[in-house]
Amino acid sequence: MSAQEQRPGLEGQTGPISIGEALQVAGLRNPDKEIDLGVVSAIRSAEGRATGVKGGLPNGPAAQGQQVLDRSTSPMVLALGEEDTLGTITAHAMDTLQLEKPVNIRDAQRVVEAEMLNSHTGQVDQEGVAPAIKAAAHYNVSCGYANPNVL
Repeated sequence: MSAQEQRPGLEGQTGPISIGEALQVAGLRNPDKEIDLGVVSAIRSAEGRATGVKGGLPNGPAAQGQQVLDRSTSPMVLALGEEDTLGTITAHAMDTLQLEKPVNIRDAQRVVEAEMLNSHTGQVDQEGVAPAIKAAAHYNVSCGYANPNVL
């Protein structure tokens, strides 16, 4: 890592960037992003990489995002204008102990794949979850926190 490389995590934090921190950064960078299947899939993939549980955490950010999707067609929700966004569902991701795993390159690849496969555009949102995870992985590798050969 060069002395000039900036840590793409939360301000005031040091060391490797965890999956939870990267998710929280994504929410801070694009707090008003609407929740869609691509977002939920990317978060679920990140949670699965952190925990080894394919479906993610029962009360984690992906579960919160899925709840948003499930109730998004509710006439009551639409009438009240209630809406959760990426910023709200990832606001405490760093505080989730199960998401403390440092991000590696394979984590980033899986999250990018999940977002692309489930996005309505087939693309990764450049202000979304996948780029935050990818930036964290590259930082962790360049600093020696993650082995670039670990899959």
